[in-house]
Amino acid sequence: MSCGCVLTLLVMLGGGPSAQAQKATLEGVVNINIASPEELHLLPGIGPARIRDILAYRHKHPFRTVEELARIKGIGRKMVRHLRAHLAVNGPSTAQKIIRPVSPVTPPPAATPPPTRPQPRPAPAQRPPLRKGEPAHQAIPAGRGNACLPPA
Repeated sequence: MSCGCVLTLLVMLGGGPSAQAQKATLEGVVNINIASPEELHLLPGIGPARIRDILAYRHKHPFRTVEELARIKGIGRKMVRHLRAHLAVNGPSTAQKIIRPVSPVTPPPAATPPPTRPQPRPAPAQRPPLRKGEPAHQAIPAGRGNACLPPA
């Protein structure tokens, strides 16, 4: 099958560029004590195995707090924190998936010019050549010697 056929097939099935420009988000709450498996499936990160475990847990004893959901294998405190706005232990389930278009991607800012090269350091002052028999420390002008040596 050529690329053209695959692309045409994807567009006909609705998997084209327009489908990628939309994102499903969850609005409302899911009561984990009375929600149907379909309503539990609306929660991001909750699949069939976790739904089965939630139903088995609440059949034995209902959830008293949302934090008890972390007792389910595969659901940690981090996931409970992430889902907390969409979870409840009493009241009706009002959750529904809302498909909204994703905000358009803004183009990156215009290319910035490459950084300028650092200016070379000025050349150190030229020392006068040493005379025959003259010690090196006397050739350095006054005030510019090694700070570790005692003054002459």
